Amino acid sequence: MGRVPQSSIIVVGNEILAGFTVDTNSNWLAGRLFRVGYPVRLMTTVGDVDADIVAAIRDHAARRELSRIFVCGGLGPTPDDRTYVALARALNQELVYRRDVGAEMQNLMFVRNMAARRGTAELNAGNRKMATLPAGANLIRNGAGMAPGLAFELDQGRFLLALPGVPHELRSIYEDIEIRYLSGGQADIVRELHYRLAPESMFHDVMKALGEEYPDVSLGSYPQTETRELILRASGLSVERVEAVIAAIRDRVKQYQPVA
Repeated sequence: MGRVPQSSIIVVGNEILAGFTVDTNSNWLAGRLFRVGYPVRLMTTVGDVDADIVAAIRDHAARRELSRIFVCGGLGPTPDDRTYVALARALNQELVYRRDVGAEMQNLMFVRNMAARRGTAELNAGNRKMATLPAGANLIRNGAGMAPGLAFELDQGRFLLALPGVPHELRSIYEDIEIRYLSGGQADIVRELHYRLAPESMFHDVMKALGEEYPDVSLGSYPQTETRELILRASGLSVERVEAVIAAIRDRVKQYQPVA
């Protein structure tokens, strides 16, 4: 696992830990990062607890192999949204009120007719909270909501990126992040074999041997209980090496034939 670049995801939210909300953000984000050549090495989920968020950020930031660290959730206007404060603490930065962010919020209130419904365009305490940010943050515009995404350069081209937890906002911000912060990656080559009614244990020996022969290729087995199908998936940076692994499985396991 010495390849670079690699990413990590920190998910923030009591609702995730309590099972009230399904974390679709990590699944979606991991897929996008894999396809642009920044595969996820580590995921951590923490609740809305300042010390836990700070500890997770510092832990991931200390891991030199992580080139991009994504913190998802906790950027909103209510007291349980604590990520901006935790980021400031974890990175030893002051919190400062950003007038440009506040002005953008007021513009959005007019554009979305919120000012008319509220009877004022004045920012309330929750709005001001979302405009009070760590001093060293670079803004990533949130075209789908009010809470801005943030980018922090850590060192030697490593970045920490904070995204809102609302899925459509996270996905909107990510499009800008991919352009600005995720260049230079090389996506893995992926090949699969699909078997019907093949017991997973029958592939143990060949997979173990291939793992030793091709340490640069990731090889896994994934039973699909509903379809009674077994998927063997190989991935790596070299198309020749990945396809050699797939060919070896076909050649060494004769009693079962893949359907795809």
